[in-house]
Amino acid sequence: MSRVALSIVLPCYNEADNLPPLLERYRAVWEDLPAELVLVDNGSTDDTPAVLARELARPELGFARVVRVMPNQGYGHGIVQGLRAATGDVLAFSHADMQCDAADVFRAYHTLLAQRDPQRALVKGRRQGRRGLQAALITSAMSVITSATLQMLLRDVNAQPKVFPRRLLDEAMPDPPAGFELDLYVLHQARRAGLREVTIPVVFGARAHGQSKWSFSLVSRWKTIRRVLSYTVDLRRTRGRP
Repeated sequence: MSRVALSIVLPCYNEADNLPPLLERYRAVWEDLPAELVLVDNGSTDDTPAVLARELARPELGFARVVRVMPNQGYGHGIVQGLRAATGDVLAFSHADMQCDAADVFRAYHTLLAQRDPQRALVKGRRQGRRGLQAALITSAMSVITSATLQMLLRDVNAQPKVFPRRLLDEAMPDPPAGFELDLYVLHQARRAGLREVTIPVVFGARAHGQSKWSFSLVSRWKTIRRVLSYTVDLRRTRGRP
């Protein structure tokens, strides 16, 4: 397959109700450049496959295609499979739950191109006006802990989108994690590869349909946080590896 300028990867796990408005939003903001939207059906058990087949039959959504991953092996695994299947010189990933604005991906892409050396930069979102004190406190605490452990400034690790040159995937991501640790891994590997991190302000909206895949309860949220913190320590221990 020939390369395109930008590949946008969205992991879709049981997002059947969110997909029609999501795709309509991407259609509304889609720019006139060689780009593709890679929707990763990440082992969905709801109507996601049928909804994707129906929606992508629409000619106006010809910029989108599906990568199916079976079975679900985690958030990170799905994204990585989409990135590896993508053909873009610049890669991006975000969420498919309508909490992240499609237009932010294109803003991040143009911000990357505006850098002195786009091949040595990564652009990510930084959430503004977070609703809920608990969410803001968790984000701040995670930033402080991961930054101190890895000895590099990491802010709002899980904010989307993330946009970066393909060389980061090809040259500096040999062993990506399968779970929610992927966001931390990408930022860590980017810093180690000498990429400068640039942030853009984004608004993190309310989920339109369904529930979060990781914070649907206090127990699930704590398990995910504990897993990410454990992975942070592992990254510190293996710093000598590529």
